[in-house]
Amino acid sequence: MRETELFDRLIDISAAVSGESSLRGALASLAKTSGFDRFAYLNLQAGRTMAVSNYPREWQARYLKRSYMSIDPVVAMARRHMRLFEWSAEQERKRASKEVERFYAEASEFGIRSGLSIPICTGFGQLAILTLASQSSGVPVGHEADAVTAASAAAMIHARFSQQPIASSGIETVVLTGQERVCLRWIAEGKTMHEIVTVGGLKYGTVRFHLSSAKRKLNVVSLPQATAVATKLTLI
Repeated sequence: MRETELFDRLIDISAAVSGESSLRGALASLAKTSGFDRFAYLNLQAGRTMAVSNYPREWQARYLKRSYMSIDPVVAMARRHMRLFEWSAEQERKRASKEVERFYAEASEFGIRSGLSIPICTGFGQLAILTLASQSSGVPVGHEADAVTAASAAAMIHARFSQQPIASSGIETVVLTGQERVCLRWIAEGKTMHEIVTVGGLKYGTVRFHLSSAKRKLNVVSLPQATAVATKLTLI
């Protein structure tokens, strides 16, 4: 299938299929007929992550439970490029950190070895990613980049999933440790990290570690964002 035909069919699916279950089925079928094996839609929002895919259930559960979106190299590449791109675990793991290399190894065990990903901006610095994945070491041929059509297709799929409740999606529940909550609460009260060291009897490196961990779990990049999201989710 030519890449223009692939993205045109994605657009057709988003326009014609109704219901989350039917949309999942249509995407799974398109992935197969396009030379891929699986599909995944990931909606990264501050404070939570929604995922809809036909990846193995064990992998979906592990990914959400362990907050793998924070180390997922595909997510990192999506944030960096913000356009259609191909990826291959076999190629990328050669220059990856040990943590990312382990991630690739685990994903490969579940038949996720290469893919085609389309990131789109969903507003306020957030993003969603549509991925077609393969168990082969390389992406099926014939899918040269057509960034504009690809982004249009991914945006329409995102809109369809956003318009309805997704009962069968994975939704990560943010869990902060006691120290993370305490440090964030002090930040919300206007304290600096140096002041938290004094009032909390902690080392500066410890405070920084807990705040960085909280930001990662909440999928935000700044402390004001972290306190706002944590407050909204009644975590502090």
